[in-house]
Amino acid sequence: MGKKILFLAANLLSGGAERQIVTVARLLKRRGHNVSFYCYGEGDFYGHLLQEDNIPVKWEYSFNNPLKRMWKVRRYIRSGGFDAVISFLPAENFLNDMSAIGGHNWKVITGLRFCPTAAPVSSKELFYVWMLRYSDAIVSNSHLAMETWCGFYPSHREKFHVIYNNTQIGDVHTKYVPKRDGKLHIVVAASFQELKNPQGLLASLDLMSEIERKSVVIDWYGANVGPVFQQTANAISDKGYCDVFRLHEPVEDIHEKMNQADAVMLLSHREGLPNAICEAMKLGKPVIMSRVSDHNVLIDERNGFLCDSHDSTSIKEAIVDLAGCTVEQLLSMGVASKEKADRLFSDEVITNNWETIIL
Repeated sequence: MGKKILFLAANLLSGGAERQIVTVARLLKRRGHNVSFYCYGEGDFYGHLLQEDNIPVKWEYSFNNPLKRMWKVRRYIRSGGFDAVISFLPAENFLNDMSAIGGHNWKVITGLRFCPTAAPVSSKELFYVWMLRYSDAIVSNSHLAMETWCGFYPSHREKFHVIYNNTQIGDVHTKYVPKRDGKLHIVVAASFQELKNPQGLLASLDLMSEIERKSVVIDWYGANVGPVFQQTANAISDKGYCDVFRLHEPVEDIHEKMNQADAVMLLSHREGLPNAICEAMKLGKPVIMSRVSDHNVLIDERNGFLCDSHDSTSIKEAIVDLAGCTVEQLLSMGVASKEKADRLFSDEVITNNWETIIL
Protein backbone atom coordinates (compact mmCIF):
# COMPACT_ATOMS: atom_id res chain seq x y z
CA MET A 1 0.00 0.00 0.00
CA GLY A 2 1.33 3.42 -0.95
CA LYS A 3 2.58 5.84 1.69
CA LYS A 4 1.54 9.47 2.13
CA ILE A 5 4.72 11.45 1.52
CA LEU A 6 5.27 15.21 1.78
CA PHE A 7 8.23 16.94 0.16
CA LEU A 8 9.17 20.20 1.87
CA ALA A 9 10.91 22.80 -0.31
CA ALA A 10 11.40 26.54 -0.12
CA ASN A 11 10.65 26.80 -3.83
CA LEU A 12 11.00 24.97 -7.14
CA LEU A 13 13.75 27.07 -8.68
CA SER A 14 16.24 25.68 -11.22
CA GLY A 15 18.95 24.49 -8.79
CA GLY A 16 20.37 20.99 -8.64
CA ALA A 17 18.79 20.14 -5.27
CA GLU A 18 15.38 21.29 -6.50
CA ARG A 19 15.80 19.22 -9.63
CA GLN A 20 16.63 16.12 -7.60
CA ILE A 21 13.81 16.49 -5.07
CA VAL A 22 11.31 16.83 -7.91
CA THR A 23 12.79 13.76 -9.61
CA VAL A 24 12.55 11.67 -6.43
CA ALA A 25 8.96 12.76 -5.91
CA ARG A 26 8.00 11.73 -9.45
CA LEU A 27 9.65 8.32 -9.07
CA LEU A 28 7.81 7.62 -5.83
CA LYS A 29 4.50 8.77 -7.30
CA ARG A 30 4.97 6.37 -10.21
CA ARG A 31 5.60 3.61 -7.67
CA GLY A 32 2.11 4.21 -6.27
CA HIS A 33 2.72 6.54 -3.32
CA ASN A 34 0.55 9.54 -2.43
CA VAL A 35 3.03 12.36 -3.00
CA SER A 36 2.62 16.12 -2.48
CA PHE A 37 4.76 19.25 -2.05
CA TYR A 38 4.66 22.14 0.40
CA CYS A 39 6.54 25.25 -0.81
CA TYR A 40 6.83 28.44 1.23
CA GLY A 41 8.60 30.76 -1.21
CA GLU A 42 8.39 32.01 -4.77
CA GLY A 43 9.97 30.28 -7.75
CA ASP A 44 8.39 27.66 -9.96
CA PHE A 45 10.86 26.44 -12.59
CA TYR A 46 10.12 22.72 -12.10
CA GLY A 47 6.43 22.86 -11.24
CA HIS A 48 5.36 21.75 -14.71
CA LEU A 49 7.15 18.44 -14.16
CA LEU A 50 5.11 17.79 -11.04
CA GLN A 51 1.95 18.61 -12.97
CA GLU A 52 2.83 15.93 -15.52
CA ASP A 53 2.56 13.34 -12.72
CA ASN A 54 -0.42 15.01 -11.04
CA ILE A 55 1.57 15.84 -7.92
CA PRO A 56 -0.15 18.66 -6.00
CA VAL A 57 1.81 21.60 -4.61
CA LYS A 58 0.65 23.66 -1.64
CA TRP A 59 2.06 27.15 -2.12
CA GLU A 60 2.26 29.39 0.94
CA TYR A 61 3.56 32.94 0.44
CA SER A 62 2.37 34.63 3.62
CA PHE A 63 5.62 34.35 5.55
CA ASN A 64 6.83 37.84 6.35
CA ASN A 65 8.64 36.71 9.49
CA PRO A 66 10.50 33.50 10.39
CA LEU A 67 8.38 32.70 13.46
CA LYS A 68 5.20 32.71 11.41
CA ARG A 69 6.86 30.46 8.85
CA MET A 70 7.95 27.95 11.49
CA TRP A 71 4.50 27.89 13.09
CA LYS A 72 2.61 27.39 9.82
CA VAL A 73 4.98 24.74 8.45
CA ARG A 74 4.91 22.86 11.74
CA ARG A 75 1.10 22.99 11.90
CA TYR A 76 0.79 21.81 8.29
CA ILE A 77 3.12 18.85 8.81
CA ARG A 78 1.70 17.77 12.17
CA SER A 79 -1.91 17.89 10.94
CA GLY A 80 -1.29 16.27 7.56
CA GLY A 81 -1.31 12.60 8.49
CA PHE A 82 1.90 11.97 6.55
CA ASP A 83 3.92 8.78 6.70
CA ALA A 84 7.13 10.61 5.77
CA VAL A 85 8.32 14.19 5.27
CA ILE A 86 11.39 14.68 3.06
CA SER A 87 13.60 17.77 2.69
CA PHE A 88 16.95 18.30 0.97
CA LEU A 89 18.41 21.69 1.98
CA PRO A 90 19.50 23.16 5.35
CA ALA A 91 16.67 25.65 5.96
CA GLU A 92 14.02 23.12 4.95
CA ASN A 93 15.77 20.45 7.03
CA PHE A 94 15.51 22.73 10.05
CA LEU A 95 11.78 23.22 9.53
CA ASN A 96 11.34 19.48 8.99
CA ASP A 97 13.24 18.64 12.18
CA MET A 98 11.55 21.41 14.17
CA SER A 99 8.12 20.03 13.27
CA ALA A 100 9.04 16.74 14.97
CA ILE A 101 9.79 18.32 18.35
CA GLY A 102 7.28 17.06 20.90
CA GLY A 103 6.99 13.62 19.36
CA HIS A 104 6.02 12.37 15.90
CA ASN A 105 4.67 9.25 14.22
CA TRP A 106 5.98 9.96 10.72
CA LYS A 107 9.51 9.54 9.38
CA VAL A 108 11.59 12.70 9.29
CA ILE A 109 14.01 12.37 6.36
CA THR A 110 16.54 15.14 5.75
CA GLY A 111 19.28 15.52 3.15
CA LEU A 112 22.88 16.70 3.29
CA ARG A 113 23.57 17.16 -0.43
CA PHE A 114 27.13 18.46 -0.32
CA CYS A 115 30.52 17.43 0.97
CA PRO A 116 31.89 19.92 3.53
CA THR A 117 35.54 20.89 3.51
CA ALA A 118 35.53 21.69 7.22
CA ALA A 119 33.26 21.27 10.22
CA PRO A 120 30.50 23.89 10.48
CA VAL A 121 31.60 26.80 12.66
CA SER A 122 28.94 29.51 12.38
CA SER A 123 26.19 29.51 14.98
CA LYS A 124 23.56 29.03 12.28
CA GLU A 125 25.33 26.02 10.76
CA LEU A 126 25.93 24.47 14.15
CA PHE A 127 22.28 24.91 15.12
CA TYR A 128 21.09 23.28 11.88
CA VAL A 129 23.37 20.30 12.54
CA TRP A 130 22.24 20.10 16.18
CA MET A 131 18.62 19.89 14.97
CA LEU A 132 19.44 16.77 12.93
CA ARG A 133 18.98 14.79 16.14
CA TYR A 134 15.25 14.92 15.32
CA SER A 135 15.79 13.30 11.90
CA ASP A 136 15.03 9.61 11.55
CA ALA A 137 17.21 9.35 8.44
CA ILE A 138 19.82 11.59 6.81
CA VAL A 139 20.51 11.08 3.11
CA SER A 140 23.74 11.99 1.31
CA ASN A 141 24.32 11.58 -2.43
CA SER A 142 27.87 10.26 -2.11
CA HIS A 143 29.81 8.02 0.24
CA LEU A 144 32.50 10.67 0.53
CA ALA A 145 29.98 13.23 1.80
CA MET A 146 28.55 10.74 4.29
CA GLU A 147 31.96 9.78 5.65
CA THR A 148 32.99 13.43 5.92
CA TRP A 149 29.86 14.36 7.86
CA CYS A 150 30.18 11.30 10.09
CA GLY A 151 33.76 12.26 10.81
CA PHE A 152 32.51 15.57 12.21
CA TYR A 153 29.41 14.10 13.90
CA PRO A 154 29.90 10.37 14.55
CA SER A 155 26.77 10.24 16.72
CA HIS A 156 24.67 10.59 13.54
CA ARG A 157 26.32 7.68 11.69
CA GLU A 158 23.49 5.19 12.20
CA LYS A 159 21.03 7.63 10.62
CA PHE A 160 23.01 8.12 7.42
CA HIS A 161 22.15 6.59 4.06
CA VAL A 162 23.72 7.10 0.64
CA ILE A 163 21.42 7.38 -2.37
CA TYR A 164 22.91 8.55 -5.63
CA ASN A 165 21.15 11.14 -7.74
CA ASN A 166 18.81 9.71 -10.33
CA THR A 167 20.15 10.39 -13.82
CA GLN A 168 17.56 11.19 -16.46
CA ILE A 169 18.70 12.03 -19.96
CA GLY A 170 15.58 11.97 -22.09
CA ASP A 171 15.65 11.48 -25.83
CA VAL A 172 18.92 12.30 -27.58
CA HIS A 173 18.70 13.02 -31.30
CA THR A 174 22.30 13.61 -32.36
CA LYS A 175 24.48 10.99 -34.00
CA TYR A 176 27.82 9.98 -32.56
CA VAL A 177 30.70 9.75 -35.03
CA PRO A 178 33.86 8.46 -33.28
CA LYS A 179 36.97 10.63 -33.54
CA ARG A 180 35.66 13.16 -36.02
CA ASP A 181 38.47 14.57 -38.16
CA GLY A 182 40.80 12.04 -36.56
CA LYS A 183 40.71 13.83 -33.18
CA LEU A 184 39.41 12.92 -29.73
CA HIS A 185 36.52 15.25 -28.87
CA ILE A 186 35.99 15.90 -25.15
CA VAL A 187 33.16 17.84 -23.51
CA VAL A 188 33.40 19.56 -20.14
CA ALA A 189 30.13 20.74 -18.58
CA ALA A 190 31.03 22.98 -15.64
CA SER A 191 30.85 26.61 -14.62
CA PHE A 192 33.93 28.75 -15.11
CA GLN A 193 35.36 29.01 -11.61
CA GLU A 194 38.63 28.03 -9.98
CA LEU A 195 36.96 25.06 -8.28
CA LYS A 196 36.31 23.48 -11.70
CA ASN A 197 39.99 23.85 -12.59
CA PRO A 198 40.35 25.31 -16.10
CA GLN A 199 43.80 26.37 -14.95
CA GLY A 200 44.82 22.75 -14.50
CA LEU A 201 43.61 21.93 -17.99
CA LEU A 202 45.61 24.81 -19.47
CA ALA A 203 48.71 23.66 -17.60
CA SER A 204 48.25 20.12 -18.91
CA LEU A 205 48.05 21.41 -22.48
CA ASP A 206 51.34 23.25 -21.90
CA LEU A 207 52.97 19.92 -21.10
CA MET A 208 51.81 18.24 -24.30
CA SER A 209 53.80 18.06 -27.48
CA GLU A 210 52.34 19.84 -30.48
CA ILE A 211 51.32 16.48 -31.96
CA GLU A 212 49.56 15.50 -28.73
CA ARG A 213 47.66 18.81 -28.58
CA LYS A 214 46.55 18.44 -32.19
CA SER A 215 45.00 15.05 -31.38
CA VAL A 216 42.31 16.50 -29.09
CA VAL A 217 39.53 19.08 -29.10
CA ILE A 218 38.06 20.13 -25.74
CA ASP A 219 34.73 21.99 -25.66
CA TRP A 220 33.92 23.54 -22.28
CA TYR A 221 30.30 24.60 -21.68
CA GLY A 222 29.66 26.63 -18.55
CA ALA A 223 28.28 29.70 -16.86
CA ASN A 224 30.50 32.71 -16.44
CA VAL A 225 30.30 33.26 -12.67
CA GLY A 226 33.39 35.44 -12.23
CA PRO A 227 36.71 36.52 -13.76
CA VAL A 228 37.87 32.96 -14.53
CA PHE A 229 36.11 32.85 -17.90
CA GLN A 230 37.94 35.86 -19.27
CA GLN A 231 41.23 34.78 -17.72
CA THR A 232 40.88 31.40 -19.40
CA ALA A 233 39.88 32.95 -22.72
CA ASN A 234 42.89 35.28 -22.62
CA ALA A 235 45.26 32.40 -21.82
CA ILE A 236 43.87 30.30 -24.68
CA SER A 237 44.43 33.17 -27.10
CA ASP A 238 47.92 33.98 -25.81
CA LYS A 239 49.03 30.34 -26.01
CA GLY A 240 47.51 29.71 -29.44
CA TYR A 241 45.19 26.97 -28.18
CA CYS A 242 42.04 28.24 -29.88
CA ASP A 243 41.64 25.08 -31.97
CA VAL A 244 42.24 22.81 -28.98
CA PHE A 245 40.38 24.39 -26.05
CA ARG A 246 37.08 26.07 -26.96
CA LEU A 247 34.83 27.96 -24.54
CA HIS A 248 31.04 28.09 -24.79
CA GLU A 249 28.09 29.52 -22.91
CA PRO A 250 25.90 26.91 -21.16
CA VAL A 251 23.35 25.23 -23.43
CA GLU A 252 20.06 23.51 -22.68
CA ASP A 253 20.93 20.62 -25.00
CA ILE A 254 24.16 19.70 -23.23
CA HIS A 255 23.25 16.01 -23.51
CA GLU A 256 23.29 16.35 -27.29
CA LYS A 257 26.78 17.86 -27.08
CA MET A 258 27.93 15.05 -24.80
CA ASN A 259 26.46 12.45 -27.15
CA GLN A 260 28.43 13.84 -30.09
CA ALA A 261 31.68 13.77 -28.12
CA ASP A 262 34.06 10.85 -27.61
CA ALA A 263 34.36 11.47 -23.87
CA VAL A 264 33.33 13.73 -20.99
CA MET A 265 35.80 15.23 -18.53
CA LEU A 266 35.63 16.64 -14.99
CA LEU A 267 38.74 18.19 -13.39
CA SER A 268 37.22 19.71 -10.24
CA HIS A 269 39.14 20.11 -7.01
CA ARG A 270 35.99 19.24 -5.03
CA GLU A 271 32.53 17.82 -5.84
CA GLY A 272 29.50 16.26 -4.20
CA LEU A 273 28.12 13.83 -6.75
CA PRO A 274 29.09 15.15 -10.22
CA ASN A 275 25.91 15.10 -12.30
CA ALA A 276 27.84 15.68 -15.54
CA ILE A 277 29.82 12.48 -15.02
CA CYS A 278 26.73 10.46 -14.09
CA GLU A 279 24.93 11.76 -17.19
CA ALA A 280 27.92 11.01 -19.40
CA MET A 281 27.99 7.44 -18.10
CA LYS A 282 24.27 7.10 -18.77
CA LEU A 283 24.95 8.23 -22.35
CA GLY A 284 27.64 5.54 -22.65
CA LYS A 285 30.71 7.77 -22.71
CA PRO A 286 34.26 7.18 -21.50
CA VAL A 287 35.17 9.56 -18.71
CA ILE A 288 38.20 11.45 -17.45
CA MET A 289 37.64 12.44 -13.82
CA SER A 290 39.68 13.91 -11.00
CA ARG A 291 39.78 11.95 -7.76
CA VAL A 292 36.81 13.65 -6.12
CA SER A 293 33.49 12.40 -4.75
CA ASP A 294 32.97 8.64 -5.21
CA HIS A 295 35.50 8.37 -8.02
CA ASN A 296 36.43 4.85 -6.95
CA VAL A 297 32.82 3.75 -7.52
CA LEU A 298 32.16 5.71 -10.71
CA ILE A 299 35.37 5.17 -12.65
CA ASP A 300 37.73 2.26 -13.17
CA GLU A 301 40.07 1.16 -15.93
CA ARG A 302 37.16 -0.26 -17.95
CA ASN A 303 35.31 3.02 -18.46
CA GLY A 304 37.78 5.86 -18.04
CA PHE A 305 40.86 7.47 -16.54
CA LEU A 306 41.39 9.13 -13.17
CA CYS A 307 43.71 12.06 -12.52
CA ASP A 308 44.81 14.40 -9.75
CA SER A 309 43.25 17.86 -10.12
CA HIS A 310 46.34 19.51 -8.62
CA ASP A 311 48.80 17.65 -10.86
CA SER A 312 48.90 18.93 -14.45
CA THR A 313 51.08 15.98 -15.49
CA SER A 314 48.40 13.59 -14.25
CA ILE A 315 45.73 15.45 -16.24
CA LYS A 316 47.91 15.50 -19.34
CA GLU A 317 48.59 11.77 -19.14
CA ALA A 318 44.88 10.95 -18.77
CA ILE A 319 43.99 12.99 -21.86
CA VAL A 320 46.86 11.62 -23.94
CA ASP A 321 46.10 8.04 -22.88
CA LEU A 322 42.46 8.41 -23.88
CA ALA A 323 43.41 10.06 -27.16
CA GLY A 324 45.59 7.03 -27.90
CA CYS A 325 42.65 4.63 -27.62
CA THR A 326 41.25 3.07 -30.75
CA VAL A 327 37.63 3.55 -31.77
CA GLU A 328 36.91 0.00 -30.63
CA GLN A 329 38.41 0.73 -27.22
CA LEU A 330 36.38 3.94 -26.88
CA LEU A 331 33.18 2.12 -27.73
CA SER A 332 33.99 -0.65 -25.25
CA MET A 333 34.62 1.89 -22.50
CA GLY A 334 31.32 3.55 -23.34
CA VAL A 335 29.48 0.26 -22.93
CA ALA A 336 31.12 -0.22 -19.53
CA SER A 337 30.06 3.28 -18.48
CA LYS A 338 26.46 2.62 -19.49
CA GLU A 339 26.35 -0.70 -17.66
CA LYS A 340 27.71 0.90 -14.51
CA ALA A 341 25.28 3.83 -14.76
CA ASP A 342 22.32 1.49 -15.14
CA ARG A 343 23.45 -0.37 -12.04
CA LEU A 344 23.97 2.78 -9.97
CA PHE A 345 21.49 5.40 -11.19
CA SER A 346 18.51 3.61 -12.74
CA ASP A 347 14.97 4.63 -11.80
CA GLU A 348 14.35 1.25 -10.19
CA VAL A 349 17.51 1.32 -8.08
CA ILE A 350 16.95 4.88 -6.85
CA THR A 351 13.26 4.28 -6.08
CA ASN A 352 14.04 1.06 -4.21
CA ASN A 353 16.65 2.85 -2.12
CA TRP A 354 14.23 5.59 -1.12
CA GLU A 355 11.50 3.09 -0.32
CA THR A 356 13.89 1.21 1.96
CA ILE A 357 14.09 4.34 4.12
CA ILE A 358 10.42 5.33 3.87
CA LEU A 359 8.73 1.98 4.42
